[in-house]
Amino acid sequence: MNSPLRDGAYSLDSTTPVDYEPDAPIDYSVASLTEIADHFKTDKGTIKHRYTSIYERYLAPMRSRQGLRVLEIGVACGASLKTWARYFRDAEIVGVDIREDCQRLCRGYGNISIVIDDARKGIGAGEFDVIIDDGSHISADIVEIFRSNWPSLRRGGLYVIEDLKCTHNPAYPRLTSIVAEPDRFRREHFISLIDKELRRMDWRQSDVEFIHFYRELAFIGKQDPASGDRVYRGG
Repeated sequence: MNSPLRDGAYSLDSTTPVDYEPDAPIDYSVASLTEIADHFKTDKGTIKHRYTSIYERYLAPMRSRQGLRVLEIGVACGASLKTWARYFRDAEIVGVDIREDCQRLCRGYGNISIVIDDARKGIGAGEFDVIIDDGSHISADIVEIFRSNWPSLRRGGLYVIEDLKCTHNPAYPRLTSIVAEPDRFRREHFISLIDKELRRMDWRQSDVEFIHFYRELAFIGKQDPASGDRVYRGG
């Protein structure tokens, strides 16, 4: 169902879920991640954040992997779930949201399922190769979601945290539709998480392989001691 919403609205939790479909498909097999993202109107592409060029550095080597599993926390209108579903050759995409209305989205996609649950408590849906936190962006929630869902990330997998500006934007508590205690918005929750993980890495007490930061983004790789493989080697 097409809708006259402005492009950026399809990724907002304040938007009533709309199951947007483009008027015509593109050749997903050759399109870049940014092209597919813009096609489905997720704000991960050029519509707003421009995350997809960074994502593709990490995800391109996985694009043809068989049996890939991707978990995204925060569904909105399902635009980014559809992006992953068309970008990867053979992937199961699981979206998680607390809003019941999200359950009716993406029904035309056999490789997408949507779970209505609180990701802070962990998602009992098996293991994943990629986990993306595009949820509340509240600092304390980010920590709880990471702690609860990191164990579900497979060795050699990738964990992504989006929209980190929200953890230090003083206006964010007023901008979000999510109600939370003021203390939960404090940047220190997130900073403490990162500091603890860096210390554990230094002491060889962690299965975190790397933590890479970009504008508003963190990419955290999980070690695979058996193979020595890394998700992204740089370059």
